Amino acid sequence: MNGGNGGTMAKQSHWLAAFVPLFFCLALPGTAEEEPRQSDPLRQEALAGEVDSQLKLASEFFFGTETRPRNPVLAVYWYRKAAEQGSGEGAYNLGVCYEKGWGVDRSSLIRAFEWFDQAAKAGIPEAKLRLGLLLAAGVPDEHLEKEVLKGISADRVAAFRMLRELAQTGYLPAAREFGKLVLADRADRETSGKEARKLLQMAAETGDVESLLLLAVCYRDAIGGSGDQAKAVECWERAAGLGSSEAKVYLAAACEYGQGIKCDPDRAFALVKEAAAAADPRALLRLGDYYLNGDHVESSLPEALALYRRSYESGYLPAAVRLGRCAELGLGMTADPVRAAELYGIAARAGDPDAQYAFGRCHLKGIGMEPDPAGAVFWFKTATASGQLDAVRELGICLLTGNGVEKDTEEGSRLLEAAAASGDAEALVFLNNN
Repeated sequence: MNGGNGGTMAKQSHWLAAFVPLFFCLALPGTAEEEPRQSDPLRQEALAGEVDSQLKLASEFFFGTETRPRNPVLAVYWYRKAAEQGSGEGAYNLGVCYEKGWGVDRSSLIRAFEWFDQAAKAGIPEAKLRLGLLLAAGVPDEHLEKEVLKGISADRVAAFRMLRELAQTGYLPAAREFGKLVLADRADRETSGKEARKLLQMAAETGDVESLLLLAVCYRDAIGGSGDQAKAVECWERAAGLGSSEAKVYLAAACEYGQGIKCDPDRAFALVKEAAAAADPRALLRLGDYYLNGDHVESSLPEALALYRRSYESGYLPAAVRLGRCAELGLGMTADPVRAAELYGIAARAGDPDAQYAFGRCHLKGIGMEPDPAGAVFWFKTATASGQLDAVRELGICLLTGNGVEKDTEEGSRLLEAAAASGDAEALVFLNNN
C-alpha cells in the first residue's frame, strides 16, 4: 500500500491539515481585499483565472513567505476561487479550512462536508477519507443567525463502503481509519472484523506503526479471526523497533506476564523505562507502579506520585484512578477522600471503567460524599457494560440484597457467578457464604 496516493496535492493537503499550532500562533488577521502590488506576477495570473496560480497564492497566504505575510482569510478567498473553477485541491483545502475554522467566519462541518464531497468527486483521496469519517459519525444541524444548516445523518454502511473502496486502491490512511472504526464498536467487530484485519495486514506490511498497533489488537482480542498472542507480540516488536513508545508498553506487559513471548520481567522494566523517557503516559503510569511497589527500583511514594501526575496531566484517565487511590488511602499524602472521589468522578464521566467502579464504591460507602446506593448501582452498571470485574461483583451483590435497586436474586446470582468464574475471589466468597 502506498500512503502517498494523490501526488503533490496530497502532500500539500496533509501539510495544511496538520498545521494547527504554528498557524494559530502566527496567523495574522486579514480581509479578502488585497492591496494591488506593483510587481506580483503570481497575483496577476490568479486574477486572470489560472487555477494553479490561485492554489499557489492561497498556499503562500496560508503558510506565509518572506514577501507575503500569513493571511488565512485571503488563503480561503483564493482556495474558493480555485474550487469554483472545479479544482479538487482547492475544494479539499477549503473543506479543511471550514472544518478547522481557519480563515472563515465560523467553523462548519456541514460546509466542510459539501466541499469535501466536491473534492471527492474530483478524485482527491484525502477528501474521500474525510468525507467517509464525517459520514460515519454524522453531522448535527448548525444554527446560524438567520438560517439553520441541515445536518447529515450518520450512515456507517456508506462510510464503510467509501473507506473500504479507498483502502483497496492502496491509500494507507483509509485502511487505518477503517480499522479504527471497526475496532471501536462491538457490533462492527462482529460484522466487519475480518475485513478490517485483512486491510490492516496489508497496511502493516508497509511498516505503518499505527496499523501494526491496530493489527496487534485484532490478534490479541481475536477480532476478524482466531486469537494469536504471538502474532500480536510480533506486531509490537516491529512497531517498537520503529520507535513506538506505545508498542513498547504493550510489549512490556507481554514480557511481564509471558503472553506470546517468554516471561522476562527485566526486559519489561527496561521497555517501560524507555517508553517513559519518551513521555508515553501509559509508561509513566506503569513506572509509577514500579516505584509504588518497590519493584526493580527502591520504593518511593513521591516518585510514584510525580509519575502518576505527569501521566494524568497528559490526559491519561487511568492515572486519575491511581491518584484517587493514593488520596483515598493517604499514600504519600494526607488522606483526602473528597479529592479521591473528585478524581474518580472525572475519569468515570470520561468513560474509564475502573474509575466508574471506584466512583460507584464512593457512592456505596460514602467516600468523600454522602452514601448514595442508587448512584452506586448506576456506576456499577456503567462499568459492568465494559466488563469491569469488580463492578460485576458489586452490582450482583446490590441486586441480591436490594441495595439501591429493586431486589433481583436471579440476576444478582448470575452476575456473581460470572464474576467468580472469571477469577474474582470476593465473588466466590460471597456466594459460598450466602
